[in-house]
Amino acid sequence: GKTLPQFALPGTLSVIQDAAYFDTTTSNDQVYPMFTLEQYLNAKSKHTQLNFVKIDAALDSSDLETFFEKIDATVVCCIYAQVANAMQCMRAMAIKMMENNISNPIVLMGISDTTTPDQHLVKWAVDTGAILLEGIGDGLCLSFSSSAKLENVLTQGRTYLPVKDACQFANNTAFSILQATRTRISKTEYISCPSCGRTLFDLQETTAKIREATHHLKGVKIAIMGCIVNGPGEMADADFGYVGSGPGKISLYKNKEVVKKNIPSEIAVEELIQLLKDNNAWVEPKE
Repeated sequence: GKTLPQFALPGTLSVIQDAAYFDTTTSNDQVYPMFTLEQYLNAKSKHTQLNFVKIDAALDSSDLETFFEKIDATVVCCIYAQVANAMQCMRAMAIKMMENNISNPIVLMGISDTTTPDQHLVKWAVDTGAILLEGIGDGLCLSFSSSAKLENVLTQGRTYLPVKDACQFANNTAFSILQATRTRISKTEYISCPSCGRTLFDLQETTAKIREATHHLKGVKIAIMGCIVNGPGEMADADFGYVGSGPGKISLYKNKEVVKKNIPSEIAVEELIQLLKDNNAWVEPKE
């Protein structure tokens, strides 16, 4: 935005600042400018290493062709579209870049103009996740439009882990999209069946309970399946499985091999944690 943080950034983190407020006369390897397309084409000076350029994928102007001619290796293309078919527009822009032999990095910018957490999540996931699944995109940036509402974003329940504000919600969602598209694995992976008449326990409540206990285990895949009929087959590549084996009974799996049978559901989560510990997949959560 306009201002720089008033504290030292940890590690290799850097700041992206609006180009209108970026001082090109100050050498700072931790601050890089974000241009609009017009600003970039008219800029008298740019950063020598990295220049982020926002491109409206819904617009087709002569400036775009000029940009394609002037683009250099310092440019990161940040594409977005604030239209109903945003995903298709961003995909078309990426294809147009390929057709012009442009291989610069692409940041997909998902902008939500909706209201509830579910609506924001679906909007972002559809607009950016679908493109990431096609192998397009090197970065992700999620934000709210000026018309968006942030009702009930501090949700605590079966769908979301608690968040303190809208920024943390967007950040959590970004990592969830990256994980779901296998772009970046940063947390526990959960594989769950959609539930049916054979489901032998409250799938949503149990999933929430397991998530609460294990969400800090980076890269571990846990399957939560409602019944013994389809569960083992649907677990796919899960590392560990929690499968209903009878009324009030749970069987635990390591990969596709059952290791504990007919555990009372009241203690099954604790037994799952012990199974993780026995296989060196458990780390104590940070305070």
